[in-house]
Amino acid sequence: KTDAGLYTCDIGTDVAKSKVSVQDKPTEVTKQLEDKTSPAGQDISLSCELSKADVNIRWYKDGKAIRKSQKYELQQEGTRATLIIRDSTVKDS
Repeated sequence: KTDAGLYTCDIGTDVAKSKVSVQDKPTEVTKQLEDKTSPAGQDISLSCELSKADVNIRWYKDGKAIRKSQKYELQQEGTRATLIIRDSTVKDS
């Protein structure tokens, strides 16, 4: 982004100008979630890696948003986003 600005080519008798803007690359998932199998009653941890840190992460199960609760712990540290499912049951499949 520091390269953005107005650039000119000056030949003395004429000047050409160009306005340059630089956009951030979109955030990408660099390490996908992995399928997990666990016995009921155990915690399950799912994590993925992102191309940028401090990105707003939203977790979903079957299309419904997951919110932090006693059941779900949401963590984000640097480029790693982690969902911990506490005391898993068959309904968590």
